[in-house]
Amino acid sequence: ATPSATRSFQSPPVSRLSIASFPDAKSPGACFPRSAKPWPPRSPTCPRASTSACSAALLCGNDQVFRHTLANREHTRLILPMVDEVLSEAGLVLSQLDALAFTAGPGSFTGIRIGFGVVQGLAFGADLPVIPVSSLETLAHTAIRKLAISAGTYVLPMLDARMDEVYWGLFEYNGTDLNRVSRDSLTPPEEVVSPFSERPHTVIGDGWNYADRIPLEPGAFNSALLPEARDVLTIALREANAGKACSVDQAQPVYLRNEITWKKRQRLRKVT
Repeated sequence: ATPSATRSFQSPPVSRLSIASFPDAKSPGACFPRSAKPWPPRSPTCPRASTSACSAALLCGNDQVFRHTLANREHTRLILPMVDEVLSEAGLVLSQLDALAFTAGPGSFTGIRIGFGVVQGLAFGADLPVIPVSSLETLAHTAIRKLAISAGTYVLPMLDARMDEVYWGLFEYNGTDLNRVSRDSLTPPEEVVSPFSERPHTVIGDGWNYADRIPLEPGAFNSALLPEARDVLTIALREANAGKACSVDQAQPVYLRNEITWKKRQRLRKVT
């Protein structure tokens, strides 16, 4: 079948694969295997590249296959073997997948391009739709799964964007779901704001390295937490059910920063 943005996924899917890599702020992804029945239901798969972590996850019914490693600057070498591993363990091949979910950004140009390039190759080769997912929202979901966060807490994922800026977004956890409060943004640390400053906040990600410049007193913070591919799946299924799967030629990475500015920064780093 030809991928279509109007198709929808049914829950639970037969299986989903999520691949995520986070080298220096790169972009993750996820995949879902095709069911024997016509669409729906299908399942998504996702490749992810966006920090110093690289991971891949596959969900078959209620069972997950998961790979995760820390590897600076090796994501190009690791992502595809990880995809092969989780598919092999699940007894699936790429053509059986329903979709590819990927973290579209924000993050570094290099990282986003690596992740998106992998997804493009896989999606074009297997004729699969794709599901773009926010890197920051993925990190927020990882925090909900791994940290003791109470209902009513605001979760603030924040990544170091270099050039004296941070990527950040604000979410509210109600004890069951994570709801977006603000769009993903790129600002100086001083401009990270929350309209709910009197409520408890948990700040996550290496953007908290600018803590002395951020006008917010969090109840808790974890600057070492990295996003994981299994959390891409959670978001991807929701987006697919909302009809947000699309063909790979319609998908766009999310940079938030002008590419010319980024190239100037690279030249300055080489000079210094």
